[in-house]
Amino acid sequence: MASQTQHPHLPLPDYFSKFASNYVRQTGHSTFNILADVITENVQTSAHPIGPDSVVHDTAAGPGIGAAALVARLPKDQLPKEMLVSDNVAMMVSAARESLVASPLPHVDCKEIDSQDLSSVPDNYFNHSIDNFSIFTFVRPVEAVRETYRALRPGGLAIVTCWRRFAPMYIVHATQKKIRPDLPLMPTPSPQFFEEGVLQKVVEEGGFAKENITVVDKVLVVSDDENIAGLTMFMSGPMMNRAREGYTEEEKAKWAESVSQSVKEEVEQYGGIRFEAYILLATK
Repeated sequence: MASQTQHPHLPLPDYFSKFASNYVRQTGHSTFNILADVITENVQTSAHPIGPDSVVHDTAAGPGIGAAALVARLPKDQLPKEMLVSDNVAMMVSAARESLVASPLPHVDCKEIDSQDLSSVPDNYFNHSIDNFSIFTFVRPVEAVRETYRALRPGGLAIVTCWRRFAPMYIVHATQKKIRPDLPLMPTPSPQFFEEGVLQKVVEEGGFAKENITVVDKVLVVSDDENIAGLTMFMSGPMMNRAREGYTEEEKAKWAESVSQSVKEEVEQYGGIRFEAYILLATK
C-alpha cells in the first residue's frame, strides 16, 4: 500500500493527490528550476550527459518534474529515447501523464511504482536516474537508493537532490511563533537530511562508492511576485493543517495574514524566498 511508504510527517497520499494539480505553482517552481539548472550545469557537463541513446528514470517524480526539466533544458535531438516517470501516488502519475502526453519526449511511460521497490524494473536498465527532492520522504531511503543502484547500468548516473534549507518550513515556524509560541513547531520530515554529509552517507549505504560521488550546493532565491504568491498559498492552505493543531478558530483565522507577514520578513532578509539544496551525482 502506498500509504505505508509515506513518511509519517507528510500528508497522506489521498491529500497529496488533490495537491498534484497545483504542485508546480505552490512550490514556487523551486524544485523545477533547481533541477533544470542541475541538468544544464552539472549533468550535461559531466562524463555522463543525457543524450538520445539514454534511458532515464524519473523516480518519486510527483507530476513529472524531472521529465519536464529535461524537455525545458535539452535540445529536442538530445532528449532520451526512453523515459520512465514513476510515483507511488496515482494522482501524481495521472498528472505527469497529462503533462507529458504532448511533450517532445520520444517515449515516456508513467507508472505507479514505489521507489523503494523497483522489482518491476530489470537490473542494469537505466543510464540515468533522477530523484528530485523526495529522498527525505522515504521511510526506507537506503532501500530506495539500493534499488536505484540496481536498476542503473554500470557507468550510469544517479542525480539526487535534497533540501539544505527548505524555506517554507522556516516561514511556517516563524508564523507559528507569532500566533502560538507555546505550542510545538510543526515537525520537519527526516530533518537529518538537512545536515551536511547525511545524504552522501545514505547514498553510500545504498551501494555507490564514495569515490564515485560528488556533492555540490545550490541556492535559489524566489523573488518574483507570481512564485511568491504560489508559495504563500501553499503555506496558508490545508497542506499546513498540522501547523495549526491545537489552535482555536480565532487563532486559525489569523494564519493567512501571519504567513504573509512572515513571507515579507523572509523577503526583506534574503531578497526573496531562499532555498538551499544539496545536489548529489553518483556513478555506478
